[in-house]
Amino acid sequence: MSMGADRKPQIRRTTPPSESVVARWYENASLLDSYSIDLSASERSSMRELATRTLADPPAWQKALIALRDAMVTPFGIKTSDTVRSSRGSHERVEFFPVHWEGEDEIVLGADDRHLDFRLSLLRRHSPAGTSLIATTVVHTHNALGFTYLNAIRPFHHLVVRANLARCGRTRLQ
Repeated sequence: MSMGADRKPQIRRTTPPSESVVARWYENASLLDSYSIDLSASERSSMRELATRTLADPPAWQKALIALRDAMVTPFGIKTSDTVRSSRGSHERVEFFPVHWEGEDEIVLGADDRHLDFRLSLLRRHSPAGTSLIATTVVHTHNALGFTYLNAIRPFHHLVVRANLARCGRTRLQ
């Protein structure tokens, strides 16, 4: 894929990949979505490196959203990003997301809480048309608090996932 430094990477909504490790989570999910971005045919980064490029060093607006989210959920006993971060050593997480599974072409991050469980899969898919990175989010809520929380963050979730994939694409181009 040839792309000038002034062009934004194209993020596409896509069908959740059936070959993903988290595919068994798709049924009855409270939230299920997938977005993809094209990767260069020469892309040889590990999945951990791709996940780090996608999630690490978020822009100020994302940091502000995380801080607001943490402040709002604390009174309800929902885990904050710092609580999740401290639950695993640095090698067992990317940013504050715990790593649940890692393979050659997929990494699965996520956390479980009493209100909901979530997984984020980053899957590299090779095809004759090229290579893409697919971010799939799967959430299962357990109670009314989880359902309310999910619906409150849902609009921001879509913005954050798309922005993170775009950042991964831009980082690759530099």
